Amino acid sequence: MAATLFDTAKGIVEFSFEGTGPTILLLKGGHCSRDTDLSHRSLIYEGFSLLTISRPGYDATEVSAGRTAAEFADTIVSVLDHLNVEKVAVIAVSSAGPTGIALAAYYPDRVEKLVMEAAVTAPWELGTKMRANLLFGPSEKATWGIIKLLLKVCPDIVMKNILASLTTEEVDDLYKRLSLNDRRFIYNMLADSQSGHGFSLDIKHGLADMSKIKAPILGMYARKDKSVPYSQAILLKSNTQNCEIYDAPSDSHLIWIGPKAPNVWAKRLDFLSH
Repeated sequence: MAATLFDTAKGIVEFSFEGTGPTILLLKGGHCSRDTDLSHRSLIYEGFSLLTISRPGYDATEVSAGRTAAEFADTIVSVLDHLNVEKVAVIAVSSAGPTGIALAAYYPDRVEKLVMEAAVTAPWELGTKMRANLLFGPSEKATWGIIKLLLKVCPDIVMKNILASLTTEEVDDLYKRLSLNDRRFIYNMLADSQSGHGFSLDIKHGLADMSKIKAPILGMYARKDKSVPYSQAILLKSNTQNCEIYDAPSDSHLIWIGPKAPNVWAKRLDFLSH
């Protein structure tokens, strides 16, 4: 998709804006690049406009555009103003959870609805931060270079290793159950991944006061998600006024694949359409 660079008061922001109809703002998760598509582009064919804004440190969006989720919420609003978009429905994926929360909490007049898809609602654990800094700090390019090289040589091994951090299921059994399309999804997701400086920022993000969110919220979480535990869904529900938690029928953090993935798609579409 064509990317546009916008020079905000805080720095360059990359975004793409496609389709016609009500605007959905997509905030992708950790390690996701401009090329990563977790199925959300299909919303364009359902009558929506899809505004995808790369978060700080990802793609061409500069770190200065928002070192915290709250700072980047301010920058997002400047992009909306630039595009003359008054209100958006927001989809926050995984590590983008704090940004979605900040935008909805601090700018209630700009957020019509909020969808949290396996999205972070709690601070990262110390062990996770340490591993993330080791793998995706200064050595980020080398880490992804090795992963992508091995992905070409021994894709099954790499994908199973990644899945091990995303599911509470026994990995070999889960992998055997994946369809060819599901495996292709994971392969493409990894092939398109790049952390830049973004993930190093993600793990430091604090959380805005969720009780300030006025927009209706749909939280979609899988009970077998090892990466973002289901307890974070409960935290979201208990700290907000108008929140529905949908138990995604998925065996991992990747709620967009599996035999019941159409149910997830239908639930999201119904929420956004009414």
